[in-house]
Amino acid sequence: MKKYIICFLAFLAFSNSQAQEKGDVRYQFGGDYKLSIDYFGAHAGIEYLFIDKFSLAPNFTFWFPPVGRSSNLNMDLRYYLTSGSSQLYVMGGYSNFWINTQPGMAGETVSRPGGNFGIGANLRISGNWGINTEFKVQSQNTRQPVLRIGLVFGLGN
Repeated sequence: MKKYIICFLAFLAFSNSQAQEKGDVRYQFGGDYKLSIDYFGAHAGIEYLFIDKFSLAPNFTFWFPPVGRSSNLNMDLRYYLTSGSSQLYVMGGYSNFWINTQPGMAGETVSRPGGNFGIGANLRISGNWGINTEFKVQSQNTRQPVLRIGLVFGLGN
């Protein structure tokens, strides 16, 4: 798990240093909820707007199941339908889900790749701060619907 966190933080630092001259960057962190199985999770991610209305948004979620360990990596492509203080978008992308149903560190971690699609909105609160809400369906296992709410900090040109 430490390897994933270190790699993710290195990716964030590298992405931010490369993206400042090209477009807007938004950092996001918050909570996720799997609607059909009552799992809560915490996520962190970054969004880079590489051209007008299109962005890449990698993010990592660590789930808190009652037994075992579970995490999720998403690489989403977002298309913004509106602009201004309330930005509505549609999204789709790659998702990889890791799960271990054994208590503690025992057992085998299973990797399940798939896709996801959904809708979301960025709502500006003040200055560079905002709230992100998102509803998406992930194709792994039983096509889990996920509700996400997060705090966003934006850096722009």
